[in-house]
Amino acid sequence: MMVTRWRSGSETAEVRHAVLRYLLYGAVALVVVSVPTFVALSRIAEHHALQSAAEDGASIARRLLAPAVTAGLLAADPDAIAAMDRRLTGRMSDGSLARVKIWTRDGTIIYSDEHSLIGRRYPSNPDLAGLVPGAPPVSAISDLDEPENVFERASGGLVEVYTLPVSTNGIDVVYEMYFPLVRVERERNQLVSQMVPVGMLALGTLALSQLPLAIGLARRVTSIRRSRLRMLAQTVKAVELERHRLAQDLHDDVIQDLSGVAVTLESVGRSGRTATSRTGQQTIDRDVAHTVERTAQILRRDVQLLRDIVANLFPVTTHDGGLDASIRELAAVLVQQGLRVNLELDPDPGVDPVTAGLVHRVTREAMVNVSKHAEASTVDVDLVITSDSVELRVSDNGRGTDPGGPHRTAGHVGLDIVRETISEAGGTVDVIPRRPHGTTVRAILPR
Repeated sequence: MMVTRWRSGSETAEVRHAVLRYLLYGAVALVVVSVPTFVALSRIAEHHALQSAAEDGASIARRLLAPAVTAGLLAADPDAIAAMDRRLTGRMSDGSLARVKIWTRDGTIIYSDEHSLIGRRYPSNPDLAGLVPGAPPVSAISDLDEPENVFERASGGLVEVYTLPVSTNGIDVVYEMYFPLVRVERERNQLVSQMVPVGMLALGTLALSQLPLAIGLARRVTSIRRSRLRMLAQTVKAVELERHRLAQDLHDDVIQDLSGVAVTLESVGRSGRTATSRTGQQTIDRDVAHTVERTAQILRRDVQLLRDIVANLFPVTTHDGGLDASIRELAAVLVQQGLRVNLELDPDPGVDPVTAGLVHRVTREAMVNVSKHAEASTVDVDLVITSDSVELRVSDNGRGTDPGGPHRTAGHVGLDIVRETISEAGGTVDVIPRRPHGTTVRAILPR
């Protein structure tokens, strides 16, 4: 029951982590998309505000200024200038207009609310050259760096509008009006404040509409992974049962028979045969006894080898105290053999039985190789357990392996067999030369 609860909690945590990752990536994507979108919307709103200022300027020129452009104004008649001032009083006093200039096409200012500009000529003004009668007005945020802007520079940012309507009273002049920049900024900000929430809501709705798909995908992946682990657990269990059956057969039949033969041969070797001819028969008895004794020794050695094989064939079981405790038990065997074992083991925070069994098996195979083949004096065992993986390192200071040799290095056949099972579980097992000498067995399994 405890394992089942852990699995359920782990699966819920995996789905929760997947959803949190999706939301995090969605938030990052939303920011990445929103910044250029906001910049683009701001520019669109600014362009719209400038066009609005241009239309307002064209309307002022057509309705307010053009009727007062007379021959007297062209001649700088004070009465004509005063009449134009009166027309502009309302717009100038409320701050909606910052400056007005009326130009002839040759660059002469015939009127301005700043009277000191009247009569001045600026023939190099590029804004006058491209205007065509009846064309749409031109608007832009002015940098106020032209010579005729000497009186506007102290006013801060301004928006200038040029328009050349169809001539009135036969007089063809260019109207230039300056609007406070704050007007354009205010209009731009209003437009942005209206468009941005709509855009953000659309992007947020799109992201949230995909959240159920993300949850469904995370659950499907978790379900597939759970099914794969269940199949792997069944496979491992079937292999362990077969190993148990084989070990039982070897122990009950082959080992018992060979042990009986060894005992019989020892008895024959000790008893010898009675000889009729003492001189010749004693030589034959010594030869027979020697052959029998050698055969008994070979049988005893093979029986011991079979016992070791049977011990290794029995199913791998981890300690009740967890994976770290079972590794300590395996290390104790090497300590009994006179090796120094250094352990750095993370506590086992609920590693599932399949993963724990595979790590245990790798540890045992690596330690058996150290004991039989490495000729080492020191073994370092590191177990690192994280929320995503379990990593095991078994390093010795023995004679090492040839990095350029064949894949199946002598003494590592057991590891090669375990490697196939761990690969099915999505993990890896590597046998790495250790510097300056020795070997490291590294296994990494996902959780």
